[in-house]
Amino acid sequence: MEHLSKKILITGINGFTGKYLVKYLQERSYDVYGISNNIDEDNLNNFKCNITDKNELITVLKKIQPNYIIHLAAISFVQHQNIDEIYKVNVIGTQNLLEASLEVKENLIKIIIASSATVYGNQDSVILDENLCPNPLNHYGISKLAMEFVTKTYFQKLPIIITRPFNYTAPGHGEQFVIPKIAKAFVNKHENLELGNLNVYREYNAINFVCEVYYKLMLSEVTSEIVNIASGKTHSLNEIIMLFEQATNHKLTIKVNPEFVRKDEIERLSGSTVKLNKIIKSTFNYSIRDVIKSFIDS
Repeated sequence: MEHLSKKILITGINGFTGKYLVKYLQERSYDVYGISNNIDEDNLNNFKCNITDKNELITVLKKIQPNYIIHLAAISFVQHQNIDEIYKVNVIGTQNLLEASLEVKENLIKIIIASSATVYGNQDSVILDENLCPNPLNHYGISKLAMEFVTKTYFQKLPIIITRPFNYTAPGHGEQFVIPKIAKAFVNKHENLELGNLNVYREYNAINFVCEVYYKLMLSEVTSEIVNIASGKTHSLNEIIMLFEQATNHKLTIKVNPEFVRKDEIERLSGSTVKLNKIIKSTFNYSIRDVIKSFIDS
C-alpha cells in the first residue's frame, strides 16, 4: 500500500545510484531531497552536508523532516586508498545519520540503508543468502559489515531495512568498474583491453531494477531485516564481451592481466532472491542485452 507521505531524503544524491533514483522517484510524484559533499546550488532541495559531522546532519534533517530516508552515501570503490576514510564515512557516517534520524523520528516511515554483497566474501555456496555468516575480504566489505552491526543496534528505535545489492551498472558508472570499462573500449573502438579472469560469472543488474527494489522496499511494511538486492542472473565476462562485439560490430584483443586476477576467485556467484521475493514483487523485466544497449546508446 502506498503511503500518502511523499518526502524522501537520499544521502549521496549526486552519486551514480542517487542520480537514477532521483529521476525514478520524481516520476512517481515524490518530493526528493538530497545531501552530498558536492551540491548543485540551483537545486534548492539539495544540501551540502558532511555525514561525518553529526550536527550538520541533525540540522539538515530537522529542516527537511523526511518521511523516508535512502542512505546511499559511502566510499564505494574497493581499492580506495584512504582506509581511515572508508571507515569514517561508511561506519561513523551511518551512525551519525541514524542518531540524527532519532531527532525527526515522529515523521519517519522507513529508512533504507545500503550495505553491499561484498560482506559475504568467500563462501562455500554459489547462491548467497542472508543467513550465511559474512566473511568480507577487504576494507570496503569489512566497513559495510561493521555498518550493518551498528545499524542493527537501531532496529528497535527506527524503522530500518538493510540492503545488500549485488553488482549493477548503467551509463554514468565509474570506469574503474568492469562493465563501463568494457563498454568504453568497444564504443571508442579500442584495439586492446586488459581484464582479469574472463570465466567468472557474476550478476550485472540494471539500474532501474535496483531503483524499483528500493522503492518497493521503502513502501513495504517490513522493518528490522537484511535483504539482498539480487536477480539471480549471472553472466561471464566472456559472454559480456561477445555481446558487445555483436552490438558494436567491433572486435578487440583481450589481454588477461595477472594483476587483475584475484587469488582463489570463485567461478560463479549470485544472490538468493527468496527473501526479497517474499517482501516485494519486481515487475521490471530486462536482459543483459538491455544493459549493454544502454551503454552503446548513451
